[in-house]
Amino acid sequence: MTGPDWLRNLRCVFSKTASLSELASPGGSAVMIPLVEGKEGPEILFEVRAAGLRHQPGEVCFPGGKIEKGEGAREAAVRETCEELCMDRSGIEVLGLVMETVNPSMAPAFVYLGLLRGYDSGNLPSRDEVDHVFRVPLRWFMDHYPVHYSVSMQQIPERDFPYDLIPGGKNYRWREKKMDIPFYEGTDPMIWGMTARITDRFIQIVRTTGIM
Repeated sequence: MTGPDWLRNLRCVFSKTASLSELASPGGSAVMIPLVEGKEGPEILFEVRAAGLRHQPGEVCFPGGKIEKGEGAREAAVRETCEELCMDRSGIEVLGLVMETVNPSMAPAFVYLGLLRGYDSGNLPSRDEVDHVFRVPLRWFMDHYPVHYSVSMQQIPERDFPYDLIPGGKNYRWREKKMDIPFYEGTDPMIWGMTARITDRFIQIVRTTGIM
């Protein structure tokens, strides 16, 4: 498939997705799946978070962050991408909304697909947030599915929890929650967790719509 063909197809599919809630989402976050044009077709660009960050240092992620007051989710996704990859806004074409989900704080999170035009792989990202970036051909994900593992989440009440107000008191049987964690085995650095879940959802749409 030639560049114009896959890009035209992506525009056709994702330009139709929209959400009223993305216009004003206080407390929410926005994420961008960045696409770059490689020698053999589209590639997904991933970030590796800086080692000095407080949260999730060294992990693979997409550009993104909190939606600031007065901006929409789409604006936030573009702003964060520009800041983290040291790009100009004119170099980003937002192709559309991929999905709505929730972040670990249970606040709304909006995931967009964006094309980075004329992206220079030698362009250094913001080292305060990003250690380095790497690219994986979209075609690779078409041929590889994530492997899923489960994590048990134990509920532990705080010290001041009012046990006297619930049946059984301190002997109350809390339910153990299980979380599904996807891994794209064979990637290095490892693409897993929320980043893998977002990637998998995007690839599912690509498969079902016949874009590639």
